[in-house]
This record gives sequence, C-alpha cells and structure tokens, in this order.
Amino acid sequence: MSSSLILKNFVLIDGTGRPPQPQSILVIQDGRIAYVGEPGGWTAELAEPTTELDLGRDYVLPGLIDCHVHLAGEGTPDGRLRGDMGWATLLMLKHAQNSLAAGITTVRDVGGRHGLEFAVRRAFELGLWAGPRMQLAGKLLSITSAGTEYYEGMYREADGPDEVRKAAREQLKAGADLIKVLATGAVLTPDEKPGAVQYGLDELRIAVEEAGKVGKIVAVHAHGIQGIRNAVAAGARTIEHGTYLYQDERVMETMAEQEIFLVPTLKAGFDVLYGERPGVPDWIREKSKEVQDHALRSVQRALELGVPIAMGTDAATPYNLHGENAMELLWMTEAGLSPMQTIVASTANAARALGWDSWLGTLETGKVADLIVVKGNPLDDLRVLTDRRNIALVIKDGQIVARQYPTDAYEIPEEAVAGAWICCGLPVAEHLHSLP
Repeated sequence: MSSSLILKNFVLIDGTGRPPQPQSILVIQDGRIAYVGEPGGWTAELAEPTTELDLGRDYVLPGLIDCHVHLAGEGTPDGRLRGDMGWATLLMLKHAQNSLAAGITTVRDVGGRHGLEFAVRRAFELGLWAGPRMQLAGKLLSITSAGTEYYEGMYREADGPDEVRKAAREQLKAGADLIKVLATGAVLTPDEKPGAVQYGLDELRIAVEEAGKVGKIVAVHAHGIQGIRNAVAAGARTIEHGTYLYQDERVMETMAEQEIFLVPTLKAGFDVLYGERPGVPDWIREKSKEVQDHALRSVQRALELGVPIAMGTDAATPYNLHGENAMELLWMTEAGLSPMQTIVASTANAARALGWDSWLGTLETGKVADLIVVKGNPLDDLRVLTDRRNIALVIKDGQIVARQYPTDAYEIPEEAVAGAWICCGLPVAEHLHSLP
C-alpha cells in the first residue's frame, strides 16, 4: 500500500502568480497532489502509513525548472568541452545532483554530449541515484561550425534541408524530447558572430516538421533579429537567448499571440562580466560585453509586450555552475521582472515551455508533487533561493530527494524518503556568485 505525506503550517507560493497563502496544507498521495489549500478543505481518507510534517511557517514553492542547461559542461573559464567519456558521465551525474540539491527539480538539456545524458536520465528513472526530471535534446543541430571541435560531442553538423531532416531524425531515434537548432552564430564559439544568420527558414522548417511528426517541439538558439524572425516563422516553441529581439516589435507581438517563449539566459553573460573571472579568454569577454545590454533590453521589452518568458541559465558556460541556477531569477529582476514574475517564469511558464504544464509546474490538485521547502520569503529577497542552505527539503514525485540538515529539522520517517536521496545537499561550489 502506498504512503501519504501531509505538509502543514507553511506559506504557499503555488507558481500560478496568485498571492502567497499562509497557513496552508498540502496532501500528497501516489506521488501527486491530492489537495492543497486551507486546512479545513481536506476531508478524504488517506492511504496508510501517513506522514505529517509541520513546516513551521516555512515557504513552499513548486520545484524550479531550468529550460536551458548543458549538463556535460563544467563552467570552466573557456567553457570548452573535452575529456574522456567515463569522466564526462560522472560530471553529468554530479551536475544534475548539484541542481537537484539547489531546488531545480527539472532541467532541459539543450545540447548533450555523445548521448551520455540519456544514460544519466535512465539511471535516475531506475532510482540508482536521485536526480532532476530531464527533458533532453540530444546533440544540437548546426551548420558546419568551429563549435564542433570546441564543444566535442555536442554538435551534429548538418548543411541543407536534407541533412537537417536526417540529423533531426537521428536525435529523435536516440530518444530526444525536442530538437535544438542554431539559427545564428554563438557568443561562445570562436570566430562566430552572434547576430549572423546560420540556418535559414527552409532548414528551420524542416526541423520543426520532423519534430512535429512525433508531437515534439523545437528550441532555437537565436541572438540576431533575422535569425529570430526565421525561427518564429518556422514555428519554434522557444527562442533561446533572443539577444536582439527588441529590434522587431512585430515579432514580439507574434510570439505573444502564438505563445512562443523567450528563454533569456541572462546569467551566462553576467557570470563572465561580473566579479573576478580569471582565465576567461578575451574574445569571450568582449563578445559578452557587446551583447549583454541588448539582452536586458530585449527581456524588458518582451515583458512589456506580453511575450511569455521561461527561466533558463545556459549552465555550463564560463563560471556558470550547475547548482547556482536560481541566480537567473535575480538577473531577470534587473530586466524588470518582479520577484513573483521570476518565480512564475521558473515554474508555470517553464512547464508550459516544455509542454508539460498539464501535470507539472504549479502546486495544484492532480499535479505531480515536485516542490521545495524554503527557509525565508523569496518575494522579499530572491537570494534565499540562490543559497541552497535555505532549501530545506526537495520533494520530487512525492518523495524527499534532497535535504540540507544532517539532524532532523523535521521528523521524517523512512517511507517518505526516496531510496537514493541526497543528504545535506552537496559541497557548495567554490565560485558562488552574489549581486553587489
């Protein structure tokens, strides 16, 4: 017989954008939310055994969702991917667990490495280790590019519509949940111009067509405005980065009408430009300086015009470490989002961008019980989400998968804890960032 878990005496921030609800109760049964709301509203019988946790007026939020990560990358000063496959697999496992312990219960990897990410996901699904929910793109699709050597194992070069069709089918055959394509050059690829068009409209349409045949979506890396226009016309689901989006308000209006999401990844630029960053190549630093103000302006204007925004960090770029994902929320406030809007971007909106919003992303009856218990009010100070010592409990599929304290802050019986849970978080990274 399955066990039930009741959380009580907490402040609820449910991810929908509604105001916080004090003195709430949340009932979990069979991994899903059976009830959430005022204590007097729950009357049904529960499966035995039942565990009740008094959270002492802590805050409960949906698990955070990062729509743009690269689990294979380490955040090294040059961002480059290299090394043998065994070591790469271990790093991906560590990066995923760093994210989970920090309250990121779902990640979308938009460029893996030789398909290793599929094995890591399988290990999590089998319960061999605790890890976040994973949506995977496999290798990203690109024109012939220096990125193929710089990010060894991440790129699938494909030139022309026929090659794009074949490359997309390869990723889907491998188990990809979406297709990732490059419509423009990249900031972090040598000798590429971020604003320059790479894949054209015909190639992007082929990728969307192939993904659509099996009910899947396309995420498009696009900095320059013509690349963004092409991606929107082709039917992309998400625009990654969108640096120069502000240059075309008509495109933004179309994105708002068609619910095409902007995933800004502001953190990637700030992690290069803010603070001491020894070892970052000059060409990365200079290109980051060139684009960052444009990126902020685009997020601000997109917000004003109603473009849906979903959180993504580009975790793995220089000094952009897995486990520090929630810093993106702080940087989004620099572009004009309120603290509540950043939380919605990281929960409800992110789930919509992934196409998983019918069962994930908000704390509502019937949805999967992915949530975090936070010590402190993130609406007063989002920094409480950036320090994982404040993430008291991480619950995924109704079970505790990570906790921060070696001694019981809450009395937690064994049946409420996943078999491969993470005790006391993981070692805090050396390069923790903070705003001035």
